Amino acid sequence: MFMQEQRFRGNSRYTIEYYKRSLNMFINFCSAEMDVEDLDIMTFKAYQLYISEHREINKISVRTYARAVKVFYRWLYFEEYIDIDINRLNLIKANKEVILPLSDNEVKQLLILYDNSSFLSCRNRSIIMLMLDCGLRLGEVVNLMLNDIDFINHYLVINGKGSKQRIVPFGIAVSGQLSVYIDYRKHCITDTNSFFLTQQNKAITHNTIKMLFARIKKKKAFARVYPHLLRHTFATNFVYNGGNLEVLRVLMGHSTINITQIYIHLAAQLHLINDNYSSHLDNLLHDKKESS
Repeated sequence: MFMQEQRFRGNSRYTIEYYKRSLNMFINFCSAEMDVEDLDIMTFKAYQLYISEHREINKISVRTYARAVKVFYRWLYFEEYIDIDINRLNLIKANKEVILPLSDNEVKQLLILYDNSSFLSCRNRSIIMLMLDCGLRLGEVVNLMLNDIDFINHYLVINGKGSKQRIVPFGIAVSGQLSVYIDYRKHCITDTNSFFLTQQNKAITHNTIKMLFARIKKKKAFARVYPHLLRHTFATNFVYNGGNLEVLRVLMGHSTINITQIYIHLAAQLHLINDNYSSHLDNLLHDKKESS
C-alpha cells in the first residue's frame, strides 16, 4: 500500500527502487513475529545502530537508508496504523564532511579527459559539461529527452523530483558541444526519444553515468570526483560570482531556500581558497616591524 501511494504521487522509478531497497533492508531487520503496530521509535533507532555496526557503510549512508524508513513510519502514522510521536524519529548523527567544489583547474583537467573524436567520448563530454553548466542531478541527465532542449533560446526543460518541471539555461560552450553530439546521434538507429544513448543505441541508465564516474575516479587526479560534486560546483560558482540565491533555488529545483543556503557557506570557502586572504595578525606584525 505504501509503494502504491508512492507511485500515485508520481515519484520516479529511481525513487520507487530506493524505497523498495531500503524498506526490504528494514523488513529483514525486523523480527518475523512483529506486527505493524509493534513498530515504535526504539525499533527505528535500533535499526540505524544495527546497520551502522554490521554493514561497512558510513553514517551518511545509514541516514540515507533510514530516511526511507522514516517516510514509511510517517505514512503509517497518518494512515493510523501506528500511534507514536513522529517528531521523535531522529536520524543517526553523522559528521558533516567538508564539500570542496572542483577548482577551475580541476574542471579544465576533467574536460580534457574526453573529446569529440568518437560517439562515446563526445557523449561523455556532453554529460559532464551539462552537469557543470546546469547543475543537473544524475537522474535528470538520464531522463533528458530530445524535445526537452531548445537550441534557439539555449535552455532545457527539466523534469525534476516530484514531477516538477523547471527551465534551466545553458551557455554557448554547452550549446556547441550538444550540437556536435546531435550530429553523432543522427546516425544512431534508435526508437527512443532519450537524448543520451549507449553504444547499443539504447537510452542510458543511472548505472551508465555511475560507471562513467567510476572510471574517472580511477585516475589519480580525480579520486574525489562523483556526479553530485559537479552539481555542487555549479551552485557554488553561481553564488561566488554574485548569483541570486532565489534564482539558484529555482535552477536547482529545490523546494525551499533552506537547502540552497548551504552554497553561501561553500562560496565563502571558495573565496578563501581563490582570493588572497588578509591576515589581521600578519598586517599587525608587519606594521609593528615597519614602525620599529
